[in-house]
Amino acid sequence: MDDVLVALRMIVALAAVLGLLLFLSRRLQKAGAKGGSPLDGLLPKKLGRLSVLRPPRSSASKSARPRPEKITVVARTGIGAKAQLVVAEFGGIRYVLGVTEGGVSVVDTQEAPAEIDETIDDETIDDETIDDERGDDTERPPLTSVA
Repeated sequence: MDDVLVALRMIVALAAVLGLLLFLSRRLQKAGAKGGSPLDGLLPKKLGRLSVLRPPRSSASKSARPRPEKITVVARTGIGAKAQLVVAEFGGIRYVLGVTEGGVSVVDTQEAPAEIDETIDDETIDDETIDDERGDDTERPPLTSVA
């Protein structure tokens, strides 16, 4: 008889938990459909007025914030089993960083060099121009294409 009562109590408790989950999920779905906060659906309407006291967060204020400049990793090299030397650029300054398991330490900082965009056309530079720049008069065989 005791086993039957324990089983009946377990079934009633399980039904109560499942009913509560079903009730909360429907209430949250209705609140989400209205466009409000999902947690607004959990509060009764009388207590929902308390959320008016708190200013809502608008997505427009987030987009009005200027976006920070991105950190660019210029170079990276391993100097040990668990250590690296990293050159990173941020805000026009290059940082030389030592990176280990224990943390990151700044080794050196310097201003980033100005970017020079030199486009070289094949038509404007020939072999004689290159030889003149090197000061070299030796004859070289012409370059051939591998592809």
